[in-house]
Amino acid sequence: MEAFDVEASLPGGPRAAWRARRLIEAELSGRVPAGVLPDVALLVTELVANGVRHGGADETSAVDVRIQGRASALHVEVVNPAPADGAVGPRVPDLAGGGGLGLHIVDRLASRWGVIEEPCTTVWFELDCPPEKLL
Repeated sequence: MEAFDVEASLPGGPRAAWRARRLIEAELSGRVPAGVLPDVALLVTELVANGVRHGGADETSAVDVRIQGRASALHVEVVNPAPADGAVGPRVPDLAGGGGLGLHIVDRLASRWGVIEEPCTTVWFELDCPPEKLL
């Protein structure tokens, strides 16, 4: 895979996760293995939805998505417009009311992930892809 960088600023609010999924599909189709694309789309959707719910990405702001394709891994960052409204980390899922699953999904699917808290909350993840599987 040739190295690439993609950056986009997406309007926040209820449609932000949908916009992020469309961005991932448009930018990564043909750049990453077909089997990797759904995982990346799901992870970005979860992180952007968290940005809307907890990171200030409402209709008056934007959430930034950064994607870097490198030798054997894909690195993705979702940058919220504001600091999170509390500690960022997996929480006990609320199966009755919904919520709390996003970072568990990230933890399960990503090769590694983390949080940068300043100046605004950035949650990143990487997916390892052996060079022979990258396009």
